[in-house]
Amino acid sequence: MLRASALRGRRQPMTGRRVLIVGADGADPRILSRLMAEGKLPNLARVCAQGMWGALRTTFPPVSPVAWMTCLTGVPPAGHGIRDFITKAQDSYLPTIGLFHVRAGEDGIPVYTSRRTALTLGERLTQAGRTSYVLKVPGTFPPAPVRGGMLAGFGMPDLLGTFGVSAWYTTDVPRKREAAPEGAGLIHPLMQAGGGTWRGEMDGPAGSKCAFTVRQDGNRVVLALGLDARLPSAVLGAGEWSGWLRPAYEVPGRGVVRGLCRFKLISLGHVVQLYRTPIQCVPDEPLYPLSEPPGFAARLEGLVGPYATLGMPADMDGVRRGVVDLDTFMEDAYANWIQQVEIALRLMDDPSWDLLVAHLFTADNLQHLTWHCQDARHPAYTPDLALRYGSAIEGAYRWLDVQLGRLLDGLDSDTALIVVSDHGGVPVYRLVYLNAWLASHGYLLARESDREGKGARLDWDRTRAAMYGTGGIWLNVHGREPRGIVPPGAPYEALRQEITRALSTWRDPEDGRRVVKQVLYGEDVFGPEAKELGPDLVPALEPGYGLGRGEGLGRVMTGTPLIAPNYSSWSGGHEGPYLPLDVPGVCILYGAGVPSGVPIGDAGLEDIAPTVLHLLGLDLASEMAGRPLIGD
Repeated sequence: MLRASALRGRRQPMTGRRVLIVGADGADPRILSRLMAEGKLPNLARVCAQGMWGALRTTFPPVSPVAWMTCLTGVPPAGHGIRDFITKAQDSYLPTIGLFHVRAGEDGIPVYTSRRTALTLGERLTQAGRTSYVLKVPGTFPPAPVRGGMLAGFGMPDLLGTFGVSAWYTTDVPRKREAAPEGAGLIHPLMQAGGGTWRGEMDGPAGSKCAFTVRQDGNRVVLALGLDARLPSAVLGAGEWSGWLRPAYEVPGRGVVRGLCRFKLISLGHVVQLYRTPIQCVPDEPLYPLSEPPGFAARLEGLVGPYATLGMPADMDGVRRGVVDLDTFMEDAYANWIQQVEIALRLMDDPSWDLLVAHLFTADNLQHLTWHCQDARHPAYTPDLALRYGSAIEGAYRWLDVQLGRLLDGLDSDTALIVVSDHGGVPVYRLVYLNAWLASHGYLLARESDREGKGARLDWDRTRAAMYGTGGIWLNVHGREPRGIVPPGAPYEALRQEITRALSTWRDPEDGRRVVKQVLYGEDVFGPEAKELGPDLVPALEPGYGLGRGEGLGRVMTGTPLIAPNYSSWSGGHEGPYLPLDVPGVCILYGAGVPSGVPIGDAGLEDIAPTVLHLLGLDLASEMAGRPLIGD
C-alpha cells in the first residue's frame, strides 16, 4: 500500500477553495498558550502566528456531542435537539440516552434514530452539490446521508449496543475483582481446559457467545477464536497486542454476525491475564449504521486496513472502573488515534472533496484520566503517578502538534484550515452529589436501595425534584410527569425560585467556597419546550467541583457526604456542568481566505459552520445562530 505522502504529487488541480477541520476535542486555550510559549508546539504556533486564533465559547452544558452538533450545524442545543449524554425519558421517570432514540427491533437487535433536528455541514454541502468527508464527530450516530462520506462518531455502539464494554480475562478472578470492585462486570474467568490451555467467552448481540482458547507455548501464548486451538489467531508475548481479530456470532434472525477486537497479553505465569477491547462492528458488514453511504466504512478499511469503529475509540470506562491500567489504555488509544489520522491523510488525496472534518479525542481523554498525575493539589495525586504519567497531558498536545504537521504537509494554497476544540478542561478536586443535596433539603425522597445501599431509587409520590444527566433538575410537575405532585403555575415557579436560592447559597463546609456559580432555568438553555419536557433548572458549578457518579440516572447516592474529595481517576473535566466561559474551547483559522495576525475576537462554536460556508462561497442558513469569523 502506498503511503499518503507518495500519492500527493498525483493530486489533480483544484477548481475552488476547500476547508479542512481538525477537531482537537478538549484542547484548552490556556494549556495551548503555555505550551506554545514554551516552544513545544511548533506547528500550532506557526498557524496561530500566520492566521487567527483565540478562545472559543462552548455550549451549555459543555459536553462533546452537544457542543460538536452546534459546531457542525451553527445552531444552539435548543435548536439541534441533542442536549446531553443522558436525559429523563418523556412521560417516564427512567433515564434515556440523549443522543438518539433506541427501540428493540423484531429480532431483538436495537434500532436507532437520531435526536438531531438540524442539518449538519455535510448535509448542507450535499444540497449544494459539494462533497464532504466527516470522520467520527461526536453526535453523528446514526450517520446522515451525505455526498462523500460520514463515519459515525461518539454514539456509535459496540456489538452489544453499548458505548463500549471491554473485558479483562484472568485465571484469578477473585483477586482482580477485589482490586477493582467497580469493574467487576468487566472481569471474566479464563477456565482451565487442560494441557496448558484456558478457555474464555466473549458476549455478543442477542445473548450470543463466541469462545476462544489460550494455549501456553513457552513464554508466549497462542490465542485462537473458537474452540479449536490448532487454528491460531494470534501469538502473543507479555505486553504484546494482537492485530484486529474478527469473532463470529450466530445470532437468531441474523445468521453469522462478525465483530472486531484486539487482545493484549498482560501477564503469563502464576496468573494469566488478557485484556480485550470492546467488540466493535466490522467496517464491511456493520450490525449498526456505521457510515453513509453504507459502503464508505468499507472503503476506508480498504485504504488503511481494519480500524476501531466504536464511537469512543479508547477505553476510558475501563480505566475509570479501575480495571484497565493507563499504559494499556494509552497503547490502545494512540494506536486508534494514529489510524484516524491515516484515514484523514488518505482522504486528503482524493481531489473531489470540499470539506474534510477529522475528529480526535486525544487531549480530552488524557485530561480526564491523568489530570491528577500532573497536579499536586489534586486529592488523587501521588509522586509515583507524577513520575509515570505527569507529562501525559502535555504529551497529548505535542502528539496533536505532530499530527497537525503531517496534515499541513498536504495542504495547498486553496485550502483553509480550521483547528477547533469543543471545550477545554479544568481539574475536578471535589465531587458534589446533587440528588443527595436535594434529599437533604426535603425535595427528594428515596424509596429503596441497591448496590449495597449506595444507589437509591426515588419515591416519586413524595419527590418534588430530581437530577438526571449532567445536572439537569426536573420538577415532578402534576400533569406533565406520570405521578406529578408539584402544581403547575405559581407553585411551580415558587419551587423553582426556592431551589435556586438554596443552591446559590450552598457552601463547601471544608473552606466555605461557593459550590454553584449560577442556576439557569431550563427554557433559557433549551428553549420554550423545556417547560413541557424539562429540565426545569440547570445549576452551573464552580470550576474545581464536578458531579459525583451514580446520580445521573435518576438515583440518589446515600451514605456519602454531599461534597467529597475526588480520589477517582476521572480527575479532570469539562462537563461540570460549567458555564461556557469557564471551559472555553479553541479556534484557529489558517490558510486560504484567512487574514494573518487579526484577533479572532468574541467567537462561539455556533460561528464555525457559518465560517465554513462563507469560505466555500455558500449561502448561510437563516436558522444558524452564528456568523462568519472572517470577512470577504
